Amino acid sequence: MKPTRTRLSVLAMLFVVTAINYMDRANLSVAGSHIQGEFFLSATQLGLLFSMFTWFYAMSQIPVGYLLDRIGSRWLYGSAIVLWSFFTLLMGLASHHFFTTATASFMMLLVCRALIGVAEAPSFPSNTKIIATWFPDHERARATATYSSAQYIGLALLTPALSFIVSQWGWEMSFYISGLIGIVFGVYWLIAYRDPQHSSRVNSAELAVIRQGGGYGSSNQQNQNPGVNWPSVRYILRQRITWGLFIAQFAASSTLYFFLTWFIVYLEKGLHLSIDKAGIGAMFPYLMAMAGVLCGGTLSDMLLKRGHSRTFARKLPVMTGMLLTCSIALVNFFQDSPVIAIAILSIAFFANAFSNLGWVVCSDVIPRHLIGTIGGFLNIFGNLSGIVSPIIIGVILQRTQNFQYAMWYIAAVALCGFLAYLLLVGKIEVLTPPSEEQPGNANSRFDTPTDLQREA
Repeated sequence: MKPTRTRLSVLAMLFVVTAINYMDRANLSVAGSHIQGEFFLSATQLGLLFSMFTWFYAMSQIPVGYLLDRIGSRWLYGSAIVLWSFFTLLMGLASHHFFTTATASFMMLLVCRALIGVAEAPSFPSNTKIIATWFPDHERARATATYSSAQYIGLALLTPALSFIVSQWGWEMSFYISGLIGIVFGVYWLIAYRDPQHSSRVNSAELAVIRQGGGYGSSNQQNQNPGVNWPSVRYILRQRITWGLFIAQFAASSTLYFFLTWFIVYLEKGLHLSIDKAGIGAMFPYLMAMAGVLCGGTLSDMLLKRGHSRTFARKLPVMTGMLLTCSIALVNFFQDSPVIAIAILSIAFFANAFSNLGWVVCSDVIPRHLIGTIGGFLNIFGNLSGIVSPIIIGVILQRTQNFQYAMWYIAAVALCGFLAYLLLVGKIEVLTPPSEEQPGNANSRFDTPTDLQREA
């Protein structure tokens, strides 16, 4: 019997929902300057509004992980899509047509944005669990790269559309339309998605392929997990390589959150583009970022296949990408030349996505039974940048009235990420806590960061 390919349709659903996810994260950026003007918000207030999503998104990660294991991907994810889309739609009701004061409207926007953050929290844990359930080992990296690329494709294609909607029908309409799209897809998800064992579209041959590759029903999934050993967790958290990963994740995510929050405002107010031209100009950095995330992962795997060490194969893309991300500060010298400025931004965002191997390196160095726990800390540091950086940029703008120092800030944070890999992330191998160490194993605590230099 020939195996069915139902998992590819599941991947297509993940691709679409990821695009919707990032549309609903970025639509506030598109409408940001119009909201600021209508409600007379300061730059700091707008930065707070931009960061509100991430405050509640980060705080919801741990309880959402528990619910995901209890409820499953179908009901939790489908309900989450409907909810975050509903709250997105409600943001359009915060206009002056429904509230008598700007303060009330601003509070409505803050509350809705916070609720969107809570509702979107299951997104990537659910994506990860679905990929692990539906795909054999040798297909998971490619499947993950495919749905991850949707965030950039979605931003590249949908940002111009949202910009056009804002310019023609007002900022409220952009939230109405994106919210309705998400609600419709959320209902479709609840109707269409099933895990492999419950799907009527998957045959026994495809189930066998999935099981043999470590997916649903495999012996790997059925084996007992040794559980979380808290002394081991504390040991991992004391290692300098772990903090190198945390700092680098914060640095990489800071650039990403600039492009998710202040980017369109920068194009409008920093480069003096109309909202229509800003939407078109935003396409190029987003498309370059999509190429960057695919190129970085491909290069790393290619280096491994050619016999290079894991340290070299992982650190080269990350360090090169972070160093090149610093070039974003060069836009300060070309604010009167929007084409050159957008080209520089495109290169910087490509480099940022090129360096996006934080989760891969985490899985390389953290023992398998602790990846969930330590990964939670890594995710918190990544999302902490979404809280801190938009507010810092807002404060900088309010005090200086220009974007130059904001761009220097993004470049400086990227440089810190590069230095973290250079000075703190040594040899990339599994950290073995003393209580779990086998005789003869070297302790990675004493690794030095010279592997990359020796390999080069």
